[in-house]
Amino acid sequence: MKFNSTLCFAGLLLGSIPGALSQDAKFAKAIDEYIDQRFEAPAEATAALLEELRKAGMKNAEQLEDAIRAPRASYPEFPDLKGQMMTMAVECYHVDYKTRTFLLGSPDLDLEKPVSLVVVGHGGNSSMTPQRAEATAEMYLKAYAPILKDWNAVLVVPSSSRGWGHIGNSLILSSISQVSRMIPVDPDRIYVTGQSMGGHMAFRAALILPDRWGAVSPHSGGYNFVEKGNIANLFAVPGYAVWGRTEPYGINTDNRANQRWAKEHGLDDWTWVEKNGGHTIYQDELPRIAKFFRDHPRNLYPSMVYFRMGGAMKFVKTWNVQGWPEHTIHSETRPLRWNQRHWIEVEPRPDEKTPLEVLATLSDEKPNHFEILTNHVRKLTMLIHPDRMKVDLSKPLSISVNGKTEFSGIVKPDPAGMLNRVREYDDRGRIYHASVTLELDSDQEINFEKELASRR
Repeated sequence: MKFNSTLCFAGLLLGSIPGALSQDAKFAKAIDEYIDQRFEAPAEATAALLEELRKAGMKNAEQLEDAIRAPRASYPEFPDLKGQMMTMAVECYHVDYKTRTFLLGSPDLDLEKPVSLVVVGHGGNSSMTPQRAEATAEMYLKAYAPILKDWNAVLVVPSSSRGWGHIGNSLILSSISQVSRMIPVDPDRIYVTGQSMGGHMAFRAALILPDRWGAVSPHSGGYNFVEKGNIANLFAVPGYAVWGRTEPYGINTDNRANQRWAKEHGLDDWTWVEKNGGHTIYQDELPRIAKFFRDHPRNLYPSMVYFRMGGAMKFVKTWNVQGWPEHTIHSETRPLRWNQRHWIEVEPRPDEKTPLEVLATLSDEKPNHFEILTNHVRKLTMLIHPDRMKVDLSKPLSISVNGKTEFSGIVKPDPAGMLNRVREYDDRGRIYHASVTLELDSDQEINFEKELASRR
């Protein structure tokens, strides 16, 4: 494994990777250009693209999904990434912060196949110098390198001198966006791990942006989420938590509390491992974590969705850290939001003191029927993927909210909505064919623990 190659990808000309995955040439370039515009696209861009695709022969939403999920028409030419470390300049999309991200390809990296990404959060603090952040990121890249063995994957290790709050979230997502334009990334096989401050980041990724990842693995990080009242949000994504018996800062006792709750309440998609040691990266766990990741592609369409969140659910302010400049957040023009959880999206109520809460299930007994419980929610959108959610859009669909039928009828496919959501999130796997938006005026207390027990 070599660690002495450095490359900045900015300004490289586009070219085709020999033998790389291809998609229908009639659709590829147009879809690439549309998604690359993100929020800078003109208002008529979606309608114009749909008309262009229709004229090129696209007939239905299924064909559109296939075209979106397919690899890009072309990728940059760059030196072989097999077993090589490279760096790239990254400019955050949602905030005015620039830094560098380290990449490391697996020894047998094959760009003719979809590539998994493993994002690693490094330790340190929120006021590191850029030089120290880069040195720390490179150290973590080397420590996590064994996770790539026998896996077609790339490590993505951003260097952050702004911690792992919302600037860190933007940095992670911006790095993923950039890498996805360099190599054919599988959008449903992106994972997050990290240790110490990076372990906090992995937990935050699970709690705030869970439907972006296949799974997460926090190491020697996290807080007592039982006390914070948000541990149930971990149901949204599988996890593999590791910590030492003699951790500082109460990390060991916090993780034990989380572990107890998880075992008592059926958080079965999480593995909890306490090691006989302290605050470190446990190398013997990396092969097991790699297998855990490989066994868990992202599932955007679970039969049950739980959501508990308050505030603006959007990046509107940074941490108030002494020494930081006054950052400009593009909250209106390039929003980073987290009010969607899988196939449920709520309208935030920033002035509401109590968190908004939703428990939504696809009925096993009644076809095309959804049962939703909500508390303090006034507007909700339900997103639909017919095949993955076993919904027949040719037949009436019914939605019950807090015991009352709020919708019953035919739902038509919405290709414009599909494209808009993919472009906003820059996520080619975030596919929904249709949606229903409901205005609500009722509340119901949700005992999530009781609901879980009734389903076990």
